[in-house]
Amino acid sequence: MFDAVFERSGESLLRVVHDALDISAEVKSKWVCTEHLLLVLAKDLEEGAEDVASLALRSMNISAEAARKEIFERLRDKKETEPLHLERPEEADALQARASLTLPNANDYVKPAFSQIVIQALRRAEEYSIFLGQYEVEPEHLLLAMIDMQDAGALKVFEELSVNLIFLRRQIMQILAEEFSLEYGEVTFREIIKEGMAEFVSKYQTCVDALNDLGVRSRNPLLRTYSRQQVVHMVCVTYLSDFLATQVGFQRYLLEESLKSLNQRVGALDKEITASIISTAAQNLRSDVRGVIEQLWCQEYRSLDHMLDDAEHDLIGSVIEDLWWAQSEEIGLHNLFDEALDDHRRQQLLTLQKRRTEVAQRLTRLRGRLSDTIRQCFIKHPISA
Repeated sequence: MFDAVFERSGESLLRVVHDALDISAEVKSKWVCTEHLLLVLAKDLEEGAEDVASLALRSMNISAEAARKEIFERLRDKKETEPLHLERPEEADALQARASLTLPNANDYVKPAFSQIVIQALRRAEEYSIFLGQYEVEPEHLLLAMIDMQDAGALKVFEELSVNLIFLRRQIMQILAEEFSLEYGEVTFREIIKEGMAEFVSKYQTCVDALNDLGVRSRNPLLRTYSRQQVVHMVCVTYLSDFLATQVGFQRYLLEESLKSLNQRVGALDKEITASIISTAAQNLRSDVRGVIEQLWCQEYRSLDHMLDDAEHDLIGSVIEDLWWAQSEEIGLHNLFDEALDDHRRQQLLTLQKRRTEVAQRLTRLRGRLSDTIRQCFIKHPISA
Protein backbone atom coordinates (compact mmCIF):
# COMPACT_ATOMS: atom_id res chain seq x y z
CA MET A 1 0.00 0.00 0.00
CA PHE A 2 2.82 2.39 0.86
CA ASP A 3 4.81 1.44 -2.22
CA ALA A 4 2.01 2.66 -4.48
CA VAL A 5 2.42 6.26 -3.29
CA PHE A 6 6.08 6.43 -4.28
CA GLU A 7 5.62 4.34 -7.41
CA ARG A 8 3.06 6.90 -8.64
CA SER A 9 4.97 9.96 -7.42
CA GLY A 10 6.31 12.43 -9.94
CA GLU A 11 9.86 13.74 -9.67
CA SER A 12 8.65 16.98 -8.08
CA LEU A 13 6.97 15.20 -5.16
CA LEU A 14 9.92 12.83 -4.68
CA ARG A 15 12.19 15.87 -4.45
CA VAL A 16 9.89 17.53 -1.89
CA VAL A 17 9.88 14.39 0.29
CA HIS A 18 13.64 13.95 -0.13
CA ASP A 19 14.33 17.57 0.87
CA ALA A 20 11.95 17.24 3.84
CA LEU A 21 13.92 14.18 4.98
CA ASP A 22 17.16 16.18 4.73
CA ILE A 23 15.71 19.15 6.63
CA SER A 24 14.37 16.88 9.36
CA ALA A 25 17.79 15.28 9.72
CA GLU A 26 19.57 18.64 9.72
CA VAL A 27 17.45 19.97 12.59
CA LYS A 28 17.90 16.62 14.39
CA SER A 29 14.18 15.86 14.39
CA LYS A 30 13.04 12.29 14.97
CA TRP A 31 10.02 12.78 12.75
CA VAL A 32 9.33 14.14 9.29
CA CYS A 33 6.30 16.35 9.88
CA THR A 34 4.04 18.39 7.62
CA GLU A 35 6.00 21.48 8.71
CA HIS A 36 9.10 20.04 7.02
CA LEU A 37 7.12 19.42 3.84
CA LEU A 38 5.70 22.95 3.96
CA LEU A 39 9.19 24.34 4.50
CA VAL A 40 10.27 22.79 1.18
CA LEU A 41 7.22 24.27 -0.57
CA ALA A 42 8.04 27.67 0.96
CA LYS A 43 11.60 27.37 -0.36
CA ASP A 44 10.22 26.68 -3.85
CA LEU A 45 8.01 29.74 -3.46
CA GLU A 46 11.00 31.88 -2.55
CA GLU A 47 12.95 30.62 -5.56
CA GLY A 48 10.13 31.63 -7.93
CA ALA A 49 8.94 28.15 -8.86
CA GLU A 50 6.00 28.01 -11.30
CA ASP A 51 4.49 24.65 -10.36
CA VAL A 52 0.82 24.45 -9.33
CA ALA A 53 1.51 24.36 -5.58
CA SER A 54 3.79 27.42 -5.74
CA LEU A 55 1.37 29.37 -7.93
CA ALA A 56 -1.49 28.62 -5.53
CA LEU A 57 0.52 29.65 -2.47
CA ARG A 58 1.72 32.82 -4.22
CA SER A 59 -1.87 33.74 -5.17
CA MET A 60 -2.70 33.74 -1.44
CA ASN A 61 0.00 36.40 -0.87
CA ILE A 62 2.01 34.05 1.32
CA SER A 63 5.44 35.43 2.12
CA ALA A 64 8.09 32.73 1.85
CA GLU A 65 10.16 34.50 4.51
CA ALA A 66 7.21 34.77 6.91
CA ALA A 67 6.29 31.13 6.30
CA ARG A 68 9.86 29.97 6.94
CA LYS A 69 10.07 32.01 10.14
CA GLU A 70 6.78 30.62 11.45
CA ILE A 71 7.73 27.04 10.57
CA PHE A 72 11.09 27.23 12.33
CA GLU A 73 9.42 28.68 15.41
CA ARG A 74 7.01 25.75 15.49
CA LEU A 75 9.82 23.24 14.96
CA ARG A 76 11.84 24.76 17.81
CA ASP A 77 8.85 24.61 20.14
CA LYS A 78 7.95 21.08 19.17
CA LYS A 79 8.93 18.43 21.70
CA GLU A 80 10.92 15.53 20.37
CA THR A 81 8.44 12.95 21.59
CA GLU A 82 6.53 10.22 19.82
CA PRO A 83 3.39 11.53 18.05
CA LEU A 84 0.19 10.65 19.90
CA HIS A 85 -1.39 8.58 17.15
CA LEU A 86 1.66 7.00 15.59
CA GLU A 87 1.28 4.33 12.93
CA ARG A 88 2.46 0.86 13.82
CA PRO A 89 6.31 0.97 13.91
CA GLU A 90 6.65 -1.63 11.17
CA GLU A 91 4.51 0.51 8.84
CA ALA A 92 6.59 3.63 9.47
CA ASP A 93 9.77 1.57 8.92
CA ALA A 94 8.39 0.14 5.68
CA LEU A 95 7.58 3.59 4.33
CA GLN A 96 10.95 4.94 5.44
CA ALA A 97 12.76 2.04 3.77
CA ARG A 98 10.81 2.58 0.57
CA ALA A 99 11.61 6.30 0.58
CA SER A 100 15.31 5.60 1.11
CA LEU A 101 15.33 3.27 -1.89
CA THR A 102 13.33 5.60 -4.08
CA LEU A 103 15.04 8.83 -3.13
CA PRO A 104 18.79 8.78 -3.83
CA ASN A 105 21.31 10.36 -1.47
CA ALA A 106 19.01 9.97 1.55
CA ASN A 107 20.79 10.76 4.81
CA ASP A 108 22.03 7.44 6.17
CA TYR A 109 23.29 8.78 9.47
CA VAL A 110 20.11 10.30 10.85
CA LYS A 111 16.97 8.53 9.78
CA PRO A 112 13.87 10.38 10.89
CA ALA A 113 10.62 8.47 10.54
CA PHE A 114 7.43 9.75 8.95
CA SER A 115 4.80 10.94 11.41
CA GLN A 116 1.34 9.44 11.10
CA ILE A 117 0.00 12.72 9.70
CA VAL A 118 2.61 12.67 6.92
CA ILE A 119 1.80 9.03 6.12
CA GLN A 120 -1.90 9.92 5.96
CA ALA A 121 -1.13 12.97 3.82
CA LEU A 122 0.89 10.91 1.34
CA ARG A 123 -1.93 8.38 1.07
CA ARG A 124 -4.46 11.18 0.65
CA ALA A 125 -2.28 12.84 -2.00
CA GLU A 126 -2.36 9.61 -4.00
CA GLU A 127 -6.17 9.58 -3.69
CA TYR A 128 -6.36 13.16 -4.99
CA SER A 129 -4.27 12.24 -8.02
CA ILE A 130 -6.81 9.49 -8.78
CA PHE A 131 -9.80 11.78 -8.10
CA LEU A 132 -8.40 14.29 -10.61
CA GLY A 133 -7.53 11.72 -13.28
CA GLN A 134 -3.76 12.18 -12.99
CA TYR A 135 -1.37 9.27 -12.83
CA GLU A 136 1.53 10.98 -11.05
CA VAL A 137 1.22 12.29 -7.51
CA GLU A 138 2.51 15.88 -7.44
CA PRO A 139 3.12 18.55 -4.75
CA GLU A 140 -0.28 20.12 -5.43
CA HIS A 141 -1.94 16.83 -4.47
CA LEU A 142 0.12 16.77 -1.29
CA LEU A 143 -0.92 20.35 -0.53
CA LEU A 144 -4.59 19.42 -1.00
CA ALA A 145 -4.02 16.43 1.26
CA MET A 146 -2.42 18.49 4.02
CA ILE A 147 -5.38 20.87 3.95
CA ASP A 148 -7.57 17.84 4.78
CA MET A 149 -5.40 16.85 7.77
CA GLN A 150 -7.04 18.70 10.68
CA ASP A 151 -4.22 17.83 13.09
CA ALA A 152 -1.39 18.75 10.70
CA GLY A 153 1.16 21.21 12.02
CA ALA A 154 1.23 22.85 8.60
CA LEU A 155 -2.34 24.03 9.17
CA LYS A 156 -1.23 25.84 12.33
CA VAL A 157 1.34 27.65 10.21
CA PHE A 158 -1.32 28.62 7.68
CA GLU A 159 -3.51 29.82 10.54
CA GLU A 160 -0.73 32.07 11.86
CA LEU A 161 -0.21 33.42 8.34
CA SER A 162 -3.98 34.16 8.07
CA VAL A 163 -4.37 31.84 5.08
CA ASN A 164 -7.95 30.87 4.22
CA LEU A 165 -7.68 27.14 3.52
CA ILE A 166 -10.98 27.03 1.63
CA PHE A 167 -9.75 29.67 -0.80
CA LEU A 168 -6.34 27.98 -1.06
CA ARG A 169 -8.05 24.75 -2.11
CA ARG A 170 -10.03 26.72 -4.66
CA GLN A 171 -6.87 28.26 -6.12
CA ILE A 172 -5.23 24.85 -6.50
CA MET A 173 -8.27 23.46 -8.33
CA GLN A 174 -8.54 26.49 -10.59
CA ILE A 175 -4.86 26.42 -11.57
CA LEU A 176 -5.07 22.67 -12.19
CA ALA A 177 -8.07 23.27 -14.45
CA GLU A 178 -6.17 25.94 -16.38
CA GLU A 179 -3.27 23.55 -16.96
CA PHE A 180 -5.58 20.66 -17.89
CA SER A 181 -7.53 22.73 -20.40
CA LEU A 182 -4.30 23.77 -22.12
CA GLU A 183 -2.62 20.37 -22.05
CA TYR A 184 -5.43 17.84 -22.37
CA GLY A 185 -8.48 19.73 -23.63
CA GLU A 186 -11.74 18.05 -22.70
CA VAL A 187 -11.53 15.57 -19.84
CA THR A 188 -14.05 12.72 -19.92
CA PHE A 189 -15.84 12.59 -16.58
CA ARG A 190 -17.09 9.01 -16.98
CA GLU A 191 -13.68 7.65 -17.91
CA ILE A 192 -11.97 9.32 -14.95
CA ILE A 193 -14.51 7.93 -12.48
CA LYS A 194 -14.56 4.47 -14.07
CA GLU A 195 -10.77 4.11 -14.23
CA GLY A 196 -10.24 5.66 -10.81
CA MET A 197 -12.74 3.40 -9.07
CA ALA A 198 -11.27 0.39 -10.85
CA GLU A 199 -7.86 1.37 -9.49
CA PHE A 200 -9.18 1.56 -5.92
CA VAL A 201 -10.88 -1.82 -6.33
CA SER A 202 -7.73 -3.38 -7.76
CA LYS A 203 -5.60 -2.02 -4.89
CA TYR A 204 -7.81 -3.45 -2.17
CA GLN A 205 -8.54 -6.68 -4.04
CA THR A 206 -4.79 -7.27 -4.21
CA CYS A 207 -4.62 -6.92 -0.43
CA VAL A 208 -7.52 -9.36 0.05
CA ASP A 209 -5.89 -11.86 -2.34
CA ALA A 210 -2.58 -11.55 -0.51
CA LEU A 211 -4.26 -12.28 2.84
CA ASN A 212 -6.09 -15.28 1.38
CA ASP A 213 -2.85 -16.58 -0.11
CA LEU A 214 -1.09 -16.14 3.23
CA GLY A 215 -3.83 -18.15 4.93
CA VAL A 216 -3.53 -20.98 2.41
CA ARG A 217 0.27 -21.10 2.58
CA SER A 218 0.24 -21.08 6.38
CA ARG A 219 -2.33 -23.92 6.31
CA ASN A 220 -4.61 -21.70 8.33
CA PRO A 221 -7.24 -20.48 5.86
CA LEU A 222 -9.15 -17.37 6.86
CA LEU A 223 -12.60 -18.09 8.22
CA ARG A 224 -14.00 -15.03 6.47
CA THR A 225 -12.94 -13.63 3.14
CA TYR A 226 -14.39 -10.89 0.96
CA SER A 227 -15.64 -11.45 -2.57
CA ARG A 228 -14.81 -9.01 -5.34
CA GLN A 229 -18.40 -7.75 -5.23
CA GLN A 230 -18.05 -6.96 -1.53
CA VAL A 231 -14.76 -5.16 -2.14
CA VAL A 232 -16.41 -3.06 -4.86
CA HIS A 233 -19.32 -2.29 -2.53
CA MET A 234 -16.98 -1.11 0.25
CA VAL A 235 -14.90 0.95 -2.18
CA CYS A 236 -18.08 2.66 -3.43
CA VAL A 237 -19.22 3.46 0.11
CA THR A 238 -15.75 4.74 1.04
CA TYR A 239 -14.62 6.66 -2.04
CA LEU A 240 -17.43 7.40 -4.48
CA SER A 241 -18.83 10.50 -2.76
CA ASP A 242 -15.39 12.07 -2.32
CA PHE A 243 -14.52 11.19 -5.91
CA LEU A 244 -17.73 12.72 -7.27
CA ALA A 245 -17.50 15.88 -5.16
CA THR A 246 -13.92 16.50 -6.31
CA GLN A 247 -14.78 15.85 -9.94
CA VAL A 248 -17.94 18.00 -9.92
CA GLY A 249 -15.89 20.97 -8.72
CA PHE A 250 -13.09 20.22 -11.16
CA GLN A 251 -15.45 19.83 -14.12
CA ARG A 252 -17.02 23.20 -13.25
CA TYR A 253 -13.60 24.86 -13.29
CA LEU A 254 -12.83 23.15 -16.60
CA LEU A 255 -16.07 24.49 -18.07
CA GLU A 256 -15.13 27.99 -16.88
CA GLU A 257 -11.81 27.68 -18.73
CA SER A 258 -13.69 26.56 -21.87
CA LEU A 259 -16.01 29.56 -21.60
CA LYS A 260 -13.02 31.91 -21.26
CA SER A 261 -11.44 30.36 -24.34
CA LEU A 262 -14.72 30.69 -26.27
CA ASN A 263 -15.03 34.34 -25.27
CA GLN A 264 -11.53 35.02 -26.55
CA ARG A 265 -12.26 33.37 -29.91
CA VAL A 266 -15.74 34.68 -30.70
CA GLY A 267 -16.15 37.64 -28.37
CA ALA A 268 -18.21 38.07 -25.21
CA LEU A 269 -21.04 35.54 -25.03
CA ASP A 270 -24.57 36.63 -24.22
CA LYS A 271 -25.41 35.98 -20.55
CA GLU A 272 -28.39 33.83 -21.52
CA ILE A 273 -26.22 31.67 -23.76
CA THR A 274 -23.63 31.27 -21.00
CA ALA A 275 -26.34 30.35 -18.49
CA SER A 276 -27.78 27.82 -20.95
CA ILE A 277 -24.36 26.18 -21.44
CA ILE A 278 -23.82 25.91 -17.68
CA SER A 279 -27.35 24.54 -17.12
CA THR A 280 -26.98 21.95 -19.89
CA ALA A 281 -23.64 20.88 -18.43
CA ALA A 282 -25.32 20.39 -15.03
CA GLN A 283 -27.97 18.12 -16.56
CA ASN A 284 -25.35 16.16 -18.49
CA LEU A 285 -23.26 15.73 -15.36
CA ARG A 286 -26.25 14.43 -13.43
CA SER A 287 -26.88 11.92 -16.21
CA ASP A 288 -23.20 10.95 -16.25
CA VAL A 289 -23.23 10.27 -12.52
CA ARG A 290 -26.18 7.92 -12.91
CA GLY A 291 -24.47 6.23 -15.85
CA VAL A 292 -21.27 5.74 -13.86
CA ILE A 293 -23.12 4.18 -10.89
CA GLU A 294 -25.11 1.85 -13.15
CA GLN A 295 -21.95 0.90 -15.01
CA LEU A 296 -20.17 0.03 -11.76
CA TRP A 297 -23.19 -1.99 -10.66
CA CYS A 298 -23.63 -3.93 -13.91
CA GLN A 299 -19.97 -4.57 -14.69
CA GLU A 300 -18.71 -5.29 -11.19
CA TYR A 301 -21.73 -6.73 -9.37
CA ARG A 302 -23.33 -8.32 -12.44
CA SER A 303 -26.63 -8.36 -10.59
CA LEU A 304 -29.61 -6.30 -11.72
CA ASP A 305 -31.53 -7.30 -8.58
CA HIS A 306 -29.57 -4.78 -6.52
CA MET A 307 -29.71 -1.74 -8.82
CA LEU A 308 -30.47 1.66 -7.29
CA ASP A 309 -33.99 2.77 -8.10
CA ASP A 310 -35.04 6.07 -9.70
CA ALA A 311 -35.75 7.71 -6.35
CA GLU A 312 -32.22 6.93 -5.12
CA HIS A 313 -30.65 8.20 -8.33
CA ASP A 314 -32.73 11.37 -8.01
CA LEU A 315 -31.49 11.89 -4.45
CA ILE A 316 -27.87 11.61 -5.58
CA GLY A 317 -28.51 13.66 -8.72
CA SER A 318 -30.11 16.52 -6.81
CA VAL A 319 -27.06 16.85 -4.55
CA ILE A 320 -24.77 16.72 -7.60
CA GLU A 321 -26.68 19.60 -9.19
CA ASP A 322 -26.66 21.58 -5.94
CA LEU A 323 -22.89 21.14 -5.78
CA TRP A 324 -22.58 22.28 -9.39
CA TRP A 325 -24.62 25.45 -8.86
CA ALA A 326 -22.91 26.28 -5.57
CA GLN A 327 -19.57 25.90 -7.34
CA SER A 328 -20.85 28.14 -10.13
CA GLU A 329 -21.86 30.79 -7.60
CA GLU A 330 -18.45 30.54 -5.96
CA ILE A 331 -16.73 31.11 -9.31
CA GLY A 332 -18.97 34.08 -10.09
CA LEU A 333 -18.29 35.66 -6.69
CA HIS A 334 -14.56 35.15 -7.12
CA ASN A 335 -14.65 36.96 -10.46
CA LEU A 336 -16.62 39.84 -8.92
CA PHE A 337 -14.15 39.95 -6.02
CA ASP A 338 -11.21 40.28 -8.42
CA GLU A 339 -12.95 43.10 -10.27
CA ALA A 340 -13.71 44.96 -7.03
CA LEU A 341 -10.12 44.42 -5.90
CA ASP A 342 -8.81 45.97 -9.12
CA ASP A 343 -11.10 48.98 -8.66
CA HIS A 344 -10.31 49.34 -4.91
CA ARG A 345 -13.98 49.10 -3.93
CA ARG A 346 -13.42 48.30 -0.26
CA GLN A 347 -17.04 48.14 0.88
CA GLN A 348 -18.01 45.81 -1.95
CA LEU A 349 -14.95 43.67 -1.19
CA LEU A 350 -16.15 43.11 2.37
CA THR A 351 -19.64 42.14 1.17
CA LEU A 352 -18.29 39.78 -1.47
CA GLN A 353 -15.85 38.22 0.97
CA LYS A 354 -18.71 37.42 3.33
CA ARG A 355 -20.74 35.87 0.52
CA ARG A 356 -17.75 33.83 -0.65
CA THR A 357 -17.32 32.45 2.85
CA GLU A 358 -21.02 31.55 3.04
CA VAL A 359 -20.88 29.73 -0.31
CA ALA A 360 -17.71 27.90 0.73
CA GLN A 361 -19.47 26.70 3.89
CA ARG A 362 -22.46 25.61 1.81
CA LEU A 363 -20.15 23.59 -0.46
CA THR A 364 -18.72 21.85 2.60
CA ARG A 365 -22.21 20.97 3.82
CA LEU A 366 -23.18 19.69 0.37
CA ARG A 367 -20.13 17.41 0.25
CA GLY A 368 -21.20 15.99 3.59
CA ARG A 369 -24.75 15.55 2.29
CA LEU A 370 -23.48 13.75 -0.80
CA SER A 371 -21.43 11.39 1.37
CA ASP A 372 -24.43 10.61 3.59
CA THR A 373 -26.74 10.11 0.58
CA ILE A 374 -24.44 7.72 -1.26
CA ARG A 375 -23.66 5.78 1.89
CA GLN A 376 -27.37 5.35 2.68
CA CYS A 377 -28.21 4.30 -0.88
CA PHE A 378 -25.42 1.75 -1.15
CA ILE A 379 -25.83 0.31 2.33
CA LYS A 380 -29.48 -0.37 1.47
CA HIS A 381 -28.19 -2.75 -1.21
CA PRO A 382 -25.64 -5.02 0.52
CA ILE A 383 -23.78 -7.60 -1.50
CA SER A 384 -23.67 -11.14 -0.16
CA ALA A 385 -20.48 -13.18 -0.22
